[in-house]
Amino acid sequence: MTKRLSIKSYRKPDNRYSPLDLVVCEGETEVDYFSEFARNLRVHVHIGKGDGTDPKSIINTAKRKAKEDGVKYDQIFCVFDRDNNSSAFLEAIHVCKSKKFVPIVSNPCFELWPYLHFQMRESGFGSPQQTMKALKKLSGFEDYDKDGVQIFNTTFPLIETGFKRASELVSKQHDDPKEDPFTNVHLLIKRFYDLKEGQNYFERKS
Repeated sequence: MTKRLSIKSYRKPDNRYSPLDLVVCEGETEVDYFSEFARNLRVHVHIGKGDGTDPKSIINTAKRKAKEDGVKYDQIFCVFDRDNNSSAFLEAIHVCKSKKFVPIVSNPCFELWPYLHFQMRESGFGSPQQTMKALKKLSGFEDYDKDGVQIFNTTFPLIETGFKRASELVSKQHDDPKEDPFTNVHLLIKRFYDLKEGQNYFERKS
């Protein structure tokens, strides 16, 4: 397995960077993936794991961090999956939007995102287990074990393809996250590229 990343450099928000976003994730897989993506683009984003793994905990963590961190976040993203609890998933999306947070969601699970870099999928997987099974059939994922760094290393060269397919899938599903399959992870990826333009590292003084 690829070595897990330390996210120490992302734990303390730095108000020298504007805009600055907060990303709260369901699990270490997503934290490692987005942290690696941010490092590769050289953007500063506060990325962390929720206090729990259920969608409600992700939102509560985002609320707490927004109060405690001492900076004004431009946007707050909550990253979570449907997994095996559709009602909690849909309720969390509603609450997220009511708080002006941006829900970044996958149905059935986050592994749909790397899958789309290699194959389009319109028929439902049914469960996270079936999504994982399908992903492991792809080259580079035979030994996959919830490793966000592995996802980044294997998919980054195909990021434009993954982005295009996820966008097409959202359109085909009428932007309805209760449909299987569905993921809008590409919206957060687009935000990272926007931050790359908005944060000028070379003209800022430490």
